[in-house]
Amino acid sequence: MAENNENRIRRRSTTNNNRNTVKNSNNNARKKNTNVNTRTNKNKKTESIQEARRKRDKQEQFELEREIYYRKKKRKRKKRLKIATKIATILLVLTVVGGIIFSGFALYAINGAPQITKELIRENYVSSEVVSDNQIPDDLKHAIVAMEDRRFYKHNGVDLKALFRSVLNNLVTSSTQGGSTIDMQVSKNLFTSEDKTYKRKVLDMYNALQMNKIMTKDEILCTYLNNIYLGRSAYGVAKGAKVYFNKDVSELNLAQCAMLAGITNNPYRFREHDQAKARQIQVLDDMLEQGYITKEEYQDAVDDPTLFASEID
Repeated sequence: MAENNENRIRRRSTTNNNRNTVKNSNNNARKKNTNVNTRTNKNKKTESIQEARRKRDKQEQFELEREIYYRKKKRKRKKRLKIATKIATILLVLTVVGGIIFSGFALYAINGAPQITKELIRENYVSSEVVSDNQIPDDLKHAIVAMEDRRFYKHNGVDLKALFRSVLNNLVTSSTQGGSTIDMQVSKNLFTSEDKTYKRKVLDMYNALQMNKIMTKDEILCTYLNNIYLGRSAYGVAKGAKVYFNKDVSELNLAQCAMLAGITNNPYRFREHDQAKARQIQVLDDMLEQGYITKEEYQDAVDDPTLFASEID
């Protein structure tokens, strides 16, 4: 009996020990997991802090670089503005000074110039054969305008755009380009001279402006056509039509009008038919480009041999 009790006590003690061992093992495992989780959390927290610092440093670097960029840009803008202001100031001063000089020179150039009137213009005609405006074909008028002064009906005697363009061309290239309008050429033909001087140029401008106050554009164009030199001692389109084509000017066709208009550019050179024919095609090109003729009319005129009267005879 006593032995059974002792065995029973021993088994209970063993069971309790086993239970304590398992319990201790479970406790140790929980502690280990807790420690691992704690370390993991600490590592994650550390990494998060480091990542936040990196982002902050990166943002600070970006802000610094942006500030430096805009500072440089601002300095460059101020520098460009300063240079532009200096250039504008210099140009303004030059413009004012140039305007004063030009005004003084213009007053000197026109000093003593006659008052332009229709009577004075008529008295200075150089042509012995004068025709009225309605006797001159529109094709001849259009050819002259297309070739000589395409903005003729838009300006008031002086084409500032063409004038500035010619000045710029003469400054930057070796070629010379005139800025004379048909109005200014009338002045040169009737009142001034062929002298290539600034005084004559200014006087032609002054006369052209006066003409536009007392005459219509058609009257000015008619005056020009009646007095242009066409070579072979022919002044005016009436004389020129007879000399080159043995026709009355009113009978000229498109091809003949374009050729006669082309001859005015350089009568000595274009007195030869081959040269005149090449020039005629350039005039027709201008007329087509500016809408004065159709493609069919252009081609018909190009195909026309347009022989001189001397070649027909």
